[in-house]
Amino acid sequence: MPASLPNSPRARFLELGESERALWLDPAEAEFVAHGFERASLNRIIASAGESKGRTYHYFSGKGALFDATLERRLEPLAGLMPIPEALADIDPAGFWKALATLSARLTERFQQDATLAALVRTLHREKAAQEAVSDKLAAFRARIESVLAAGRSVGAVRDDLPLSMLADVALDVLISVDRWFARHADSLPDGDEAALSQRAFSLLMTPLLPQSKNEGPLS
Repeated sequence: MPASLPNSPRARFLELGESERALWLDPAEAEFVAHGFERASLNRIIASAGESKGRTYHYFSGKGALFDATLERRLEPLAGLMPIPEALADIDPAGFWKALATLSARLTERFQQDATLAALVRTLHREKAAQEAVSDKLAAFRARIESVLAAGRSVGAVRDDLPLSMLADVALDVLISVDRWFARHADSLPDGDEAALSQRAFSLLMTPLLPQSKNEGPLS
């Protein structure tokens, strides 16, 4: 979790037990899934939680902070799947890309299994206000991408003729574009096609990052 200032609403919320947090997060989750971010009503969430506005603002600075906490709870089970850059720096190029391909497959599976998480992520794609509410998470995700690419570069899996920050931006853009496409079209795909298509789409991320001398990827 991102660091919180002492005695900030977020810090106070994190001191609560899981069941107490759920008093707000359960109705907030239902509200954001049903209505998105901008159309979600903080008053409806507060009423469903059976709490007062004063107590709610004691723990949340506003609707954006509540959306941030709601998404964070859904993302927590995925933390163990994320690669550790230091570990990636100890494998060969083929192993590096295979590790990322495995991660992609596992994340696709989790999104298929967790319709609520998928709905919250769709809200991020659709609404700029939702993106602004979790800007710290998006910044941390981009920084993680750059660290992973740095590890890949150290083992010769990632090209070194372009600035690392540029490659991180390209990778993030590809990931967002692919995820946005699946968010819009996943419901119309035949059963079983999403995972296979996601694996093939991984080449869209891999190809622009490979060293220029590589005409074919290590997975081919």
